Amino acid sequence: MSIIIGIDASRANALQKTGVERYAFEVIQRLKREIPAEYRVRLYSREPLQGALAELPTNWESAVLAWPPRRLWTQLRLSWEMYRRPPDLLFVPAHVLPPLLPRRSVVTMHDVAFMPFPRAYTPHGALYLRADAMLAVRRATRILTVSEFSKREIAKWFGAAPEKISVTPLAYDAAQYHAVPKEEAARVAAKRGLNGPYFLFVGRLERKKNLGGLFAAFREYKSVHPRAAESLALVGGRGRGFAHEHHALDGWPGAARAVRELGFVPQEDVAALYAGATALVLPSWYEGFGLPVIEAFACGTPVIAARAASLPEVAGDAALLVDPARPHELADALSRLAEDAALRADLVRRGHERVKAFSWDACARGTWEAMKAALEDGAPARAEDAHRG
Repeated sequence: MSIIIGIDASRANALQKTGVERYAFEVIQRLKREIPAEYRVRLYSREPLQGALAELPTNWESAVLAWPPRRLWTQLRLSWEMYRRPPDLLFVPAHVLPPLLPRRSVVTMHDVAFMPFPRAYTPHGALYLRADAMLAVRRATRILTVSEFSKREIAKWFGAAPEKISVTPLAYDAAQYHAVPKEEAARVAAKRGLNGPYFLFVGRLERKKNLGGLFAAFREYKSVHPRAAESLALVGGRGRGFAHEHHALDGWPGAARAVRELGFVPQEDVAALYAGATALVLPSWYEGFGLPVIEAFACGTPVIAARAASLPEVAGDAALLVDPARPHELADALSRLAEDAALRADLVRRGHERVKAFSWDACARGTWEAMKAALEDGAPARAEDAHRG
């Protein structure tokens, strides 16, 4: 009989894909080429598969697990399927596993920011994520994560054995993020009210992103260079703690003109905003990976990033790295990028080289290797979780 591999495709099937949804979609699409034909693959989803996800190889099938309630699809409906008709292995591309599992499972834990930064989440949300992470570490046969930094964090906070964790770095959508003609970049920027040079931040506006440090640094940059035309553009929705971070702008009369909060921007416009920016600035205290770094590299945009968490690992030598605890150092980096065309050109060249190290094909290959290793592991993580088939 063929080995059956089950994959939770519920997130990949979302119409609006960001973060985990985009990751799940890209990996599943490439696993269609990686998994040999002698295996059977079953995609679990709440609704019928949409678009390219629905185009299945002959050895793949869709299993639509209808569930009228809005919540608890994973905990109840997917669990029931694992009890009723379990595959030989289940792959879940987010760290929320169903309570009932087959004999072997592989789960992706993108980061554990809810441990060092619990205030970035609601109390209930942080507790929920922590409980799910504990279960994933204890019960999954193998764990995937997106950086060596996140691997160390999972081991540190949850005691996971390092040999149980595989690192499969993220990638970017090459069809979406690429060089954009100057005219197009200027048109998109103007549509967003950016009619001059600007520094760009992309990500959720929350405390762990160190926006207070960014605001303080940009304020210092503008005070040292009062004639500088640059503004600071923020792309992303507000998260917890943003009001606290915003206090760094209190008492600055020019803040409303200098700092432009753009909110959510459709994906098709983000590449143009990257391409038109003087630099992407990502001074985060914590990033499991830091996807905007490689998106900016792909668009030919210089990057300033924090010397913290996963960012040095992802950026390599292609970004200016600064101490996130020292706004003065960040302000100096802003000055250097604004004034030194040769430095900008050098960082663009380095970024184009660095981004070649990241691809969804490589991510999918690493995922398949971890799945094969889990299949070869004859013992379940816990006896009571064994597939009784």
